[in-house]
Amino acid sequence: MIAGLVKPASVRALVAVALTVVAVTGCGGSSGVKPAAYVRSMCSALGNWKSDVQRAGLQLQTSGARSASRAVAKQDYQRFVAALLAATQRAASALQSAGTPSVTNGKQIASSLAGAFSTASRKLTQADAEAGSISTATASTFQLGASSVTTQIKAALVGIAAVTPSQSAQLRAAAAKEPACQVLRG
Repeated sequence: MIAGLVKPASVRALVAVALTVVAVTGCGGSSGVKPAAYVRSMCSALGNWKSDVQRAGLQLQTSGARSASRAVAKQDYQRFVAALLAATQRAASALQSAGTPSVTNGKQIASSLAGAFSTASRKLTQADAEAGSISTATASTFQLGASSVTTQIKAALVGIAAVTPSQSAQLRAAAAKEPACQVLRG
């Protein structure tokens, strides 16, 4: 029923686009956090988010929703959207808690990244509500509703990648040494 809505390549692409911001910043939000501590918190938050998003996509793809009744496919899709929302909210909170790195433009770097996840959370909240109201009356109304939600999800996650805070050599150097950042490189 939901064929073509959320393809494995699409999930990977969204994660890759969102994680591009990590490469740009090298790093995360409370005053005076050492670069290494900030990067560790930021990479941990983003690594958990990446894993959660990938897991949600895999669960949807293996749920049987493609051949299930519209009602069952809708439930599977709602679980997917709810999982994306929960993961993004957790990441937004963790990034906010990471503090402000003690680097030039640290406040701007931290607030841009945390703000992007907060904004994505708000947009995913709307997508989650819309997913609950998708009509299953006909195949075409279901597809139309699910496509609309998928468009909202993409817009929310692509917004994360739109963050272009100033670069920080200190944060990039700390990220290169941080094991928690390794998961973000692949």
